[in-house]
Amino acid sequence: METKAQENRREIDDYLQYIKSVRLLSERTVTAYACDLAKLGTFLKERDMGVYEVVFEDARRFSAFLLGHYHAPASINRTLAAVRNFYLHAFRTGHCASNPFSRINGTPRGRRLPSVLSKEEVQLVIGQPYVDFPTFRDIMMFNLFYSTGCRLSELLAIGLQDIDRPEMRILVHGKGSRERYVFLTPKTARMLDGYLPKREAWQLAHGVKNPSDRQALMLNLHGKRLSASSVHSIFRKYQLKLGIQKRFTPHVFRHSFATHMLDNDSGIRIVQELLGHASISTTQIYSHVSNERLRRVYERSHPHGRKEK
Repeated sequence: METKAQENRREIDDYLQYIKSVRLLSERTVTAYACDLAKLGTFLKERDMGVYEVVFEDARRFSAFLLGHYHAPASINRTLAAVRNFYLHAFRTGHCASNPFSRINGTPRGRRLPSVLSKEEVQLVIGQPYVDFPTFRDIMMFNLFYSTGCRLSELLAIGLQDIDRPEMRILVHGKGSRERYVFLTPKTARMLDGYLPKREAWQLAHGVKNPSDRQALMLNLHGKRLSASSVHSIFRKYQLKLGIQKRFTPHVFRHSFATHMLDNDSGIRIVQELLGHASISTTQIYSHVSNERLRRVYERSHPHGRKEK
């Protein structure tokens, strides 16, 4: 006979299979749901409760449980959204009489402006010299991040078949299985022309046979597809080497790409398309960054704009 914890696990697994096979959510999204619903499973196991025994008061206790164990508002809100969706599905399929989380709100969270590199700081990074294939690969990667505004996962997934060199663009596979083209600056396109033969030679030297690795644009030291953890290590290495005091990550490059585009009078809708945002509201954070920079320049430059001390 199943314990309540085992029954809960089965019901959650069934839901994860549903969102994967019926709603066709991506592997990454399904994994995120699994992590969030595991927190619900832990909460219920500690109280020996069945997943469909939960009522509104239990939902409130779960929110308090999250506040006591997970401090980041974004993490708490994401978990509550996942659990709310789980119970909405349970209500629609007749497993429970109502959604106990329908009146549970997330924790308030202030919207923090993203960290952005200056154009001079970007130029310092992308203009670094390279002496061998690994350093060439590093600088190629930095240039691609800044030229395209790609997410880390998108850049690592780029295959040789995605590159449209005559049009100076690359097809990337974004969130929610959405595809879009991103574009190469002339400098990055020329750099890519030099990188591709060296990339091919590097793989041949390491005898790489796997078809997926053979198509990968970004390679590790063994000629295989570069991993996210390796990219973070590369960023950390150059941050220390160049003495960069700001946050320095692939996403900071993405922030910098968007902000510099807006600084140069690109419309926000264009930036939305280039970043692959489904909603314009996600992109509007960058207009706030751009406006904040304008305000600082005004206060620094206008003779009557300086704040009184």
